[in-house]
Amino acid sequence: MGHSLLWFSLLLGLLTGPGVSRVDSAPVVVTGTLGGSVTLPLMLPVGQHVESIFWMCRSVPGTIATVTLEEAGGPDIFYQAETRYWDRLSVVGPGRSLQISHLSWEDAGPYQAHINLRNSHIPHTWEYSLNVYEQLARPRVTMSCRISGNGHCLVILTCVAESRGGTVTYSWTPLGPRTVVSHGGSVLSVSLRPGDGALNFTCMVKNPVSNSSSLPVLVPPSCTGPGILGEDTMGEIVIGTLGKSATLPLEVPVGQEVEKVTWSSPGLVATLQPGRAGKPILVDGTQGPYSRRLSVPQHGYSLQISPLRLQDSGPFRAWITLHNPPINITKDFTLRVYEHLQEPSITASSQIMEDGTCLVTLACSLDQAGEDVQYSWDPRGRRTVVSHGGSTLNISWRSGVSDSYRCTVENPISQSSGSIPIRPLCSASYLPRSWRKEFLLFLVLVALQIEQI
Repeated sequence: MGHSLLWFSLLLGLLTGPGVSRVDSAPVVVTGTLGGSVTLPLMLPVGQHVESIFWMCRSVPGTIATVTLEEAGGPDIFYQAETRYWDRLSVVGPGRSLQISHLSWEDAGPYQAHINLRNSHIPHTWEYSLNVYEQLARPRVTMSCRISGNGHCLVILTCVAESRGGTVTYSWTPLGPRTVVSHGGSVLSVSLRPGDGALNFTCMVKNPVSNSSSLPVLVPPSCTGPGILGEDTMGEIVIGTLGKSATLPLEVPVGQEVEKVTWSSPGLVATLQPGRAGKPILVDGTQGPYSRRLSVPQHGYSLQISPLRLQDSGPFRAWITLHNPPINITKDFTLRVYEHLQEPSITASSQIMEDGTCLVTLACSLDQAGEDVQYSWDPRGRRTVVSHGGSTLNISWRSGVSDSYRCTVENPISQSSGSIPIRPLCSASYLPRSWRKEFLLFLVLVALQIEQI
């Protein structure tokens, strides 16, 4: 059956050209969420006998699935080709629509359903366009400000949404006569006048499958002074390794004369000023937890911290004060310090069911996990379920399935993995619970008898 379906699908792929198939409708646009499921809806021709349905994807040669309809109301025969869609496809509804689960970025693109009729050599064709998007995380907002030509404070808020899924729309609240939105909605400019109070703004991002909002951003009433660096400030993210060095990169406008640069964070206020030949020197900030750990790179006003400690993680702000014109510019950073991950440990429990299925639970853990650790398991399939943030894998195991499972842990600077065999766990589970103690006692007695001999 499988070979005949394969040959038929290859023949169908050669024949489906202009004038050979009948397209029943314009392409149906379908939207799915990364990691979720999506259904390509199909309606069978009314009053005609359908023999089979071939599902095809442009990025995969041949068919990815075939549905053969049995006569006299018998069950359909569903065949999945051995492609990257294997074990992720199913047929749903009376129209034999195709459902794709565990969506990946590679699944996006055009699809076709070819409906073969008993009394026609020309298949009816449905076309689809699948778009895949991810759930949007909370956007981050950076803030900078300068004194405009009329002496007013101009605050610029930039909203950034981390997304690979294409179109993201931006909006801000509140808006008023002295706010201007630009750069596709991601940038908000606010003009402040003397006497204005502090304002709160929120950035909202949206894509076809989700929406998210930033934390409220407090805009100070003026551009004077470095201000207070809040815990919610994100800015540019700098990744560092425990015990190594990290540089917070700062660029000064070309051709501008710098009066000073003030770096601030919880527990740090460091000031850089131009020295001889314009080379920046550190004039303050050598005390406290950063004592003897701050330096200035060869060029510019960037700040280098070495050796890094885990406690260094957090927000930093650079406040640039220029001579002429008198402008204050700010740039925010978030330093994240990580340590190299050790090999994870895997604990397991198993239980045999009456139908012979072995239920296995694997828990992956680290002695010192730290932050931003991601867990993944391999292999994954229809009989596995991940929970507890990815650290736990539940398996419905049968002989013939993978005998070993691997847990991989990853943070922004390192990756490590460990594996565990499954077959011994399930072999031990085959004994009924009431017999296990007796069986172990029997083994002990046999061992003692052999030793006496």
